[in-house]
Amino acid sequence: LHYVYVLFLTLFLGVATAAKAPWKMEEFPKPNFGLIADPDHLLSEQSLQKLADSIDDITDKVEVPIQIAVAVASKMHIPKPNNIYEDDRDNVDNGMDEDAAAEKFARGLHDRWGVGTDGESGGTGVLVFLSVDDRVVYISRGSSFDVLLRNSRIDSIIQDLRPSLRQAKYGEGLSLAVELIGTYIQKGEPKWDEWIWDYFRIEYLLLSGYGLAIYFSMRQARRRREAQRVYAEAASQLSAIDRAQAEALQGQFNASSCPICLEDFVSNAIGSDERPIKLLRCGHVFDASCWEEWVNSGQGQVSKCPICKKDVGVGESSIAAAAGGANGETVGEQPTQADAMVAVDDTTVQQNEQHIHHHHHHHHNQRNRAMQLFQQDRNFRLARLALRYPNVVTQQQVQRWSSPTYNGQLTQDRSFVESRPRAPEPRSYNSNNRMGGSSASFGGGTSSGGRGGRF
Repeated sequence: LHYVYVLFLTLFLGVATAAKAPWKMEEFPKPNFGLIADPDHLLSEQSLQKLADSIDDITDKVEVPIQIAVAVASKMHIPKPNNIYEDDRDNVDNGMDEDAAAEKFARGLHDRWGVGTDGESGGTGVLVFLSVDDRVVYISRGSSFDVLLRNSRIDSIIQDLRPSLRQAKYGEGLSLAVELIGTYIQKGEPKWDEWIWDYFRIEYLLLSGYGLAIYFSMRQARRRREAQRVYAEAASQLSAIDRAQAEALQGQFNASSCPICLEDFVSNAIGSDERPIKLLRCGHVFDASCWEEWVNSGQGQVSKCPICKKDVGVGESSIAAAAGGANGETVGEQPTQADAMVAVDDTTVQQNEQHIHHHHHHHHNQRNRAMQLFQQDRNFRLARLALRYPNVVTQQQVQRWSSPTYNGQLTQDRSFVESRPRAPEPRSYNSNNRMGGSSASFGGGTSSGGRGGRF
């Protein structure tokens, strides 16, 4: 009998020793797979990768700064009210229950890791904590999301993921939680149909300030994206001018866009407005609609070129008409399509015909004419760019770039490069030994609250 008792005791102690001890919040390790901590390996590699992808996808989609972390434990150690951990299970009932312990664990972990950052608009972190054996989940939020992820929304998220958790599909449930978090943030502040259910709860009346902070944060994000778009457009226009200069130096200048609206022509004969291009006798070309609007608005005269101010008389028309009267106009002598590449007036044409045998002299004149047309077109375009993109191209830059002595690339100009809007810093991970794994980099964010529930 004594032998049986010893054998039973040995087996019991062996099983107890083999069982993993509940996790204390202070000892729970940092993420070992992106922003996911799964020290007990409760999730498969496939589930981890899908969850990590969901986190990255939501982070890229939402318009406000956010960092989402996930912590999964087999079991958490439940503290007593005096924060002393007891191994005696008979005393647990005198301490916290699972819900309160999950809140303390999740929010404590949120603060210890520093999920997100604490900026002017509040904390930008969200932590999803799951304790499998305790059958409890808790979502901790930074103060930036006190409105967008208010308690009723978190309750709804937990309600939706309960079926997956009850079927032990933990990876599926956590991925759903992350997706719903992103959905609510993208949805924005609650509408009246959401607010009406909580209208009489005083806590929501205190959150209006946080709602304004979120609004201004979202507006700032939109402005940053708009500034990046505007800079990219201006850089593209300046790059086109640089290319045109290289062609002009070779004696070839053929405007490929309207200098007034800066939109690309459809072809050498059709403008961006789908109408034949307006070609003036001086050699400058425009969209027909832009030319008409320029003249009718009083900005210019019908007999003067907007760029070089030369008298174009009654000979102005379209490239299509010059090539054969495609629009039915009778315009008299006009530059041909080939001549439009290096547009010249009638006097220059006659001179070139008289001296056609002087090939080198003709090439020299052609190059000078191309450069003259280009410089006039270039300076006009720079002035138009300053009007369209005043926050990117300044009048001081235009004045300096229009100087005959300026010989640099516009897109490489120091003042223009320095005005480029700063892009958000990319997320960086450190590799580890798990597939697709990496260790997280947090910004010192803190928890302002959250919500939990059983499953």
